[in-house]
Amino acid sequence: PRAVSALALALVALAATDPVSARADGYGSGTRFGWRMHDARHLETPLDGPCTVERVDASQFASLEAFHDAHRARGGAPVVVTGLGPRNDAFRAMNARDALLRRWGDETIVLSTANTHSYRKVAKTLREYLDDHLHVQDLAVPGDETLYWFGDNDHERWAEHFDHYAPPPLIPRSADVALSFGVGGPLSGVPLHVHGPGFSETLIGRKRWWLARPLPKPTFDPNATALEWALSRRKGESSGADGVAFAECTVSEGEAIYFPDGWWHATLNLDETVFISSFVNYVLDEKGDRPRADVTGKLLDLDDS
Repeated sequence: PRAVSALALALVALAATDPVSARADGYGSGTRFGWRMHDARHLETPLDGPCTVERVDASQFASLEAFHDAHRARGGAPVVVTGLGPRNDAFRAMNARDALLRRWGDETIVLSTANTHSYRKVAKTLREYLDDHLHVQDLAVPGDETLYWFGDNDHERWAEHFDHYAPPPLIPRSADVALSFGVGGPLSGVPLHVHGPGFSETLIGRKRWWLARPLPKPTFDPNATALEWALSRRKGESSGADGVAFAECTVSEGEAIYFPDGWWHATLNLDETVFISSFVNYVLDEKGDRPRADVTGKLLDLDDS
């Protein structure tokens, strides 16, 4: 990542949590970098809960070979990688609500429908999205009518922003990585879907994840929202009916989850959440080219190790 300005570094110290009074819609537990926190108090069914995904500090992986053997080999296994917070403190400050609006508020972003296939795309400015769409998910609105910003980023236009991001230190330097950045309102998310492997880091806020192996395929409504699907599982309306066992965990600020290739997963933002995913093409990872991870900041080149 490129050097970050003194202003961005100063923002880290200034963006302390700001408590606010409680409200019936679940807002009220404070803000973080200007993004509102949420506790879903208006719902009878809790959406957060225990973590059944393995959680490992990045420093515990002695090498990329060790990570490969534990979580990529034999079909893979998800893991929440912790201890990443300091790597992106400055980038986190750059994603404070006011900072994003000041620099990028009038830029056009591409929104997608929040259903399994995300087939409809709508262009709006970032300011319009935050003003008109960043609200608590309405259970009455289906996924194919809900607009959500996750991915479809203009990487050339946003290069000065994304260049400051430090991906998790468990990606081979020879692998091809595509970044996907977004912001979601409370209880928004994407229902069950599949794609290739990668990491998703929560920069600000909290995101709940559910993951299941590629087979058997879960039974679900592709146009239901992630909220509707999650509530139905919590209430026992769909849990176990298709014989699919899900692991689940909340990924908080400064943590990233590794999602293996082809695993089903659904995501639900518990707060106003800023996140970035690294989709990894391991095909380009040359045999033996697995430099050790320097968990304090970067992947070391082989010449430096």
